[in-house]
Amino acid sequence: MVPSTMSLEAKKRPHILTIAGSDSSGGAGIQADLKTIEAFGCYGSSVITALTAQNTNGVQGVHEIPADFVVQQLKSVVSDDYPRCIKLGMLTNSSIILALSKQLKQLDTIIVLDPVMISTSGHTLLPEDAIQAMNELYPLVDYFTPNIPEAIKLTGYSSHASDNNSQLNLEQMIELAKMTNTKTGAFTVLLKGGHTSISRREILEIRKKEKGDYEIFWEEGDDDLDTIEVLSLYSSYKQIPQSIGEEKELVVDVLVNKGEVVALFVGKKIDSNNTHGTGCTLSTAIACAHATEPRDEPNANLRIFKKAISYTKTAIASSYPFGHGHGPLNHAHLSVKRALPPPTKYNPHPFVSHLIQSNLPLWKSYVEHPFVVQLGKGTLPKECFEHYIKQDYHYLKHYARAHALGAYKANTFEDIKAFTDIAGHIARESEMHVSYCESFGISLDQLQSTPESAPCAAYARYVIDIGTQGDILDLYMSVASCLIGYGEVGLWLKKQVELGEAKMEGNLYKKWMEDYSGKDFLGAVERGIENLERRIAEDPPTEARLARLTAIWHECVRLESAFWDMGLNLIK
Repeated sequence: MVPSTMSLEAKKRPHILTIAGSDSSGGAGIQADLKTIEAFGCYGSSVITALTAQNTNGVQGVHEIPADFVVQQLKSVVSDDYPRCIKLGMLTNSSIILALSKQLKQLDTIIVLDPVMISTSGHTLLPEDAIQAMNELYPLVDYFTPNIPEAIKLTGYSSHASDNNSQLNLEQMIELAKMTNTKTGAFTVLLKGGHTSISRREILEIRKKEKGDYEIFWEEGDDDLDTIEVLSLYSSYKQIPQSIGEEKELVVDVLVNKGEVVALFVGKKIDSNNTHGTGCTLSTAIACAHATEPRDEPNANLRIFKKAISYTKTAIASSYPFGHGHGPLNHAHLSVKRALPPPTKYNPHPFVSHLIQSNLPLWKSYVEHPFVVQLGKGTLPKECFEHYIKQDYHYLKHYARAHALGAYKANTFEDIKAFTDIAGHIARESEMHVSYCESFGISLDQLQSTPESAPCAAYARYVIDIGTQGDILDLYMSVASCLIGYGEVGLWLKKQVELGEAKMEGNLYKKWMEDYSGKDFLGAVERGIENLERRIAEDPPTEARLARLTAIWHECVRLESAFWDMGLNLIK
């Protein structure tokens, strides 16, 4: 018997209406909109303003739909099922714009406008009288999403800092976004920053200079401006820039409401040729996110934009080849339910990224531990380092046993190679420890006869227990924080030397710093990360499995920090 509380009626989907042009190649216009609407679990209807003959190389022809027929389409849809949100895209000409403005004034619904006035290549897509007619629409719009050239066209903004007005700095972008909001009267403006690149330094400096109380959402998942520069994946440190923070590698979208900055959304610039339909997709994703996000929770509006931007960027990053020009996005990426996104060129290490971001304060306490800081400055008492290096020699023996266990449990050539590769490096690292001790007057006999400390024994026992009781992925997790962490420590110290916060010359621990930031060890770290990401991509974890792996990682990071504590506690 079916319980009386259970409803067998199908759940109604939020209705999203797109009013835009048709793209025969399927990458933009109503085709991109309907794909996005379906991906968000909404129901999509459409009003077509123009038919285009186009492909990934460009537009070969446009057939404009008469304004009265555009209105007839709108009335037909609205009279049957009232839309939760309406997205406006390519509106073709002034007649259509004025006719739609008259109709939309009578509707009580959320309106998102992607102006489709100026293309990425700089071509004007609307005639001048149509651009003027848009003034009738702006006051009706809840969310307006112009790109930089469109905002400049609308406001007449002129930058004296650059010959190319689209190449604005962040301060100019914020000024332009505010002007666009005021000029159009649209309720909220999201100025898209894809036409320019912004450095981390600019973001950090503008936050200190600006008096406004607004959020900065970093794509890496951390909005703590004090930690964003020092906490990153190994891959971002492979090439350390000459001037830290000056590299222009970021895209910033500026969100403004009633003339005031609400938020900055910061993300990496995606190196992709598949960007056809990006504006259409983002604006529709905003409409869908508005319709599906709970409205009674704090920061609901910010979550709408964060969700829409994240969806669009992942659609670009996970896109696949199509045609011979600018290819389309992968709108269907949400249809594959994953606890983690798959690796892409844009985000090659999603698993390691998740692990580090899952508890940034814990990771920072490991990488920037006072033991490490003092070691880099050369102020760490010699007896503390000697105690640490003796215990690390013992731990490496257990670490080698864990990798031998991994090679035994492995059932693929790649896994066997991964564990034996690190095992070979551990042997070299042990020899390095013996050499350190000899330079400090500690013989091999003294090294081997030193009893294991409680922190060393606790860490070793945990790793071996996990490796014995769990599967091979658990074992990978139990040894990952040591490998990746020491690579991160080595590179962080290298950056500190560059900043003048640490030193090599005259430092008793120079050799240790060189070894852990050197080519041999970092090569092992790189191979370890790539193999871990390969393993996860081949067998994507469930939410529960990911939670277990993350818990193992956290415990190992905590035990690593306790190892540093052990060294410093000698002088307390």
